[in-house]
Amino acid sequence: MAKTKWNLLFATFILSCASLTVLIVSLCTPYWLVSEAFESNAYKNSEINYGLFSGSLTQNFLPVPRYFDLTLTCLYSEYVCAYSCQDSEESRNEEVLLLLQGLRPADCPLRSARKRSVANHLIPRGAIQKADSHDRSEFINLGLWVSSVVFTGIACGFAGVSVIFAIVNVLFNPVEPILSVFGLYIYNGIAAGSSALAMILWGSLFGNTLKQNIGIPDTLTKDLPYYTTNASLGVCYWLLFLPISFHIANIAILLWRGHIINREPPPTTIDVDRSDLTIIMY
Repeated sequence: MAKTKWNLLFATFILSCASLTVLIVSLCTPYWLVSEAFESNAYKNSEINYGLFSGSLTQNFLPVPRYFDLTLTCLYSEYVCAYSCQDSEESRNEEVLLLLQGLRPADCPLRSARKRSVANHLIPRGAIQKADSHDRSEFINLGLWVSSVVFTGIACGFAGVSVIFAIVNVLFNPVEPILSVFGLYIYNGIAAGSSALAMILWGSLFGNTLKQNIGIPDTLTKDLPYYTTNASLGVCYWLLFLPISFHIANIAILLWRGHIINREPPPTTIDVDRSDLTIIMY
């Protein structure tokens, strides 16, 4: 019976390790959204994918594709974010500000590792014309993005805590409730709940904004005829179902372990009648 209980705790350790791995992969890889940008005169649709922090854009306006890096840039004072293709923080902030003001920003620098012979000149500053302010609803909502990142990070943190204390409970028998099996219920519950909230928040952002406009310069610039098409949630988003399942499974395993312990017969006790003087003989 003791061996079974040890095996069950070790199973929660394995599942927590798997959950932590999936969460880190999901957090760091650029496939939370996959989309295309349509332009009627282009050779074929542009291809876009990005994660919570960065991504890539492949422009197919000509038969020779051009490749750009995308970086999530937020204007906290304006409460908006967009994926910029500029290569410095200052130029990225300037690009998002120009887009918000309805102006056309400078062209993006090509990705250095994949430059082609196609020229990519910057737009002269004097060529930028004044325009009406852009509709903020087409930009990425700062609150939803920050919340998605925060809850994914919380899920990673508590998955890591679950890993640590699962192995601690396999090797030792902590007496403090927060360090014992009782604490594992809390850590797994928070990890599962945070993963679910991250999915809900990013799904809300996708449904309200990204499905109509993916928030890159091509689709946010008013005088460029690019339109979002075939936008879908990427594999990194759907991977979050795995940590949720793993941590719920951990809670179920811990409940089953508690059920097994409660089914064990109580230890044998011998009641001695202390009024019986014959006990003195022994």
